[in-house]
Amino acid sequence: MKKSIGILLLGFVLLLASCSTPSGSEEKAETKTTLKLDKKDLIAEVNDIFTVTGKTTPSASVSIDDVTVTADKQGDFELSHVYESDKSYKVLATKKGLEESSATINVTQPVAIKEKKQELEVAAKQEALNKIKTAAKPNAAKIPYNVLNQDPNKFAHQPYYLKGQVTDSGATTLLRVNMTQDGDSWKNPVTVIYAGTTTAVKNDIIEVYGTVYGIYAYDTTGGNTVTMPGITASIITVLK
Repeated sequence: MKKSIGILLLGFVLLLASCSTPSGSEEKAETKTTLKLDKKDLIAEVNDIFTVTGKTTPSASVSIDDVTVTADKQGDFELSHVYESDKSYKVLATKKGLEESSATINVTQPVAIKEKKQELEVAAKQEALNKIKTAAKPNAAKIPYNVLNQDPNKFAHQPYYLKGQVTDSGATTLLRVNMTQDGDSWKNPVTVIYAGTTTAVKNDIIEVYGTVYGIYAYDTTGGNTVTMPGITASIITVLK
């Protein structure tokens, strides 16, 4: 009888010991966020958005650059990001107290969508140029040089037209132009700022469609500051 009781006690002690000792899986506590993506090769939509879905550690933060979402309690997430170009993006999963995880996705956009976008961009640009051209001459007639020169900033961004003689050009496309003809000479200087390229050189007569920049200032080699009206050119045509 005593022997039986001893065996029972020994079994009970062993049972308690097994209960108090962590299992192998419990000993290996989670130290890193999980991250599993549904797809790693994605297509950007017509509206230039792509969407990443997958599973991570519950309530972890998932991000691409500065766009972040929080996974739900089951670890599911959906993150939308703006398509910039055909390239790889890094997806990052983080949670306080755990090591972060990352994965890479490859995003492309079909050629047909790119071509359609380019067509729309060209059409929009041409429409904007047409609006400027239509309004430029009438507006310039209302704002002669003496009025413009008094306060160029007052007319900033308004459509404008000029025809004048180039007197100087800078390292970038900055043209000094006298915009008022006075007999065989030209007077009333403005600075024409152009983001494109032009063949215009000193003494050329040019035609400019654009908008009023406002006051344009520059320093001379003598250390003086010169101000004059600035015109941001959309179209420059060399007449002669």
